[in-house]
Amino acid sequence: MKTKNHIGLMYFIVHFIIEITSYYVAYSYVDDVQFMTFAFIYDMLAFIPEGLYGMLNDIGLKIRFGYIGMSIAGAALLMLAFDADPVMAIVTVAIGNGMIHVEGAQMTLRSSGGKMFPSALFVAGGAFGVVTGRLLAAGGVPVVPVIIVHCLMIVPIILADKQKEMVVAGELADYNYADEKINRGIVIGIAVFIVMLRSYMGSVIPISWNDDSVTLILLFSSMGLGKALGGYLIDRIGMMATVFISTICSLPFLIFGDKLMVVSLIGLMLFSMTMAVALGLLVSVMKGYPGLAFGLTTVGLFFGVFIEAFIRSEDLFINCVSLAVMTLISYFALRLIVRKDNGVKK
Repeated sequence: MKTKNHIGLMYFIVHFIIEITSYYVAYSYVDDVQFMTFAFIYDMLAFIPEGLYGMLNDIGLKIRFGYIGMSIAGAALLMLAFDADPVMAIVTVAIGNGMIHVEGAQMTLRSSGGKMFPSALFVAGGAFGVVTGRLLAAGGVPVVPVIIVHCLMIVPIILADKQKEMVVAGELADYNYADEKINRGIVIGIAVFIVMLRSYMGSVIPISWNDDSVTLILLFSSMGLGKALGGYLIDRIGMMATVFISTICSLPFLIFGDKLMVVSLIGLMLFSMTMAVALGLLVSVMKGYPGLAFGLTTVGLFFGVFIEAFIRSEDLFINCVSLAVMTLISYFALRLIVRKDNGVKK
């Protein structure tokens, strides 16, 4: 395995563990009447500041957000163990989570020479951690084993640090997925809008089959695999082809998979590839600011979820029509900003 992929794998593990911690803490309060407020606070403090953390490293400050984030999130587990105020625990774990995200993005983007798979692999780990943390909390697993697992995060962080010394830094110039004829601001605006739109779309995908722990695991596993697959396909067949697969090709599976789990899981896997697409486009026009570029994707995720809280329909037909319309908007908007030679890296 190439060093760049080793770093991606190490941060897959880190991301997996930090999401176990975060969702274990959050879902330990699921029976609290203020749970929805807690969820909003968590999303806001985990996602919104990531661009700021990333920019601090982008401008040259050598802040080790991996170690700092691990320590802060670990403190939230101790707060949970000693019955501290729930808001403090949620705030603390959210801040630690955001810092870990940025460290993983910086490490994988700066060491991969323009390839998207290492970063996509890192991002994919989160989906598996989310479902694991939720199930551990729902199953009443004591906090001590979770603290032990959390502390193990130090191992892949250290290994990734050592492996980064084996690769040449400063390869951000090799990200060239965006059409150079399109204004940089337009590319950034469309890429963030697509993340927001796809985040919102995730809430209207019909999945009536998701009704127990097994199907929940399959649901998040398909999304995790899709995020990694998006980066892999971008490297193998190019950005434009991956855009088509993640939008147009995913649509029929999403629409007709309401009661057909296998069909829906395929659609969700393809749908989830869009995250790698958006990140690749943002880094292409923000080469000196990979941390900020990644942070913009998380801002898009937050606002997609935020809008969903106010605008949502339970009608299957309306949701399917909405999916079709938003998919077409996504496809043609992305076609506008992706370079026309398909961007395949040799």
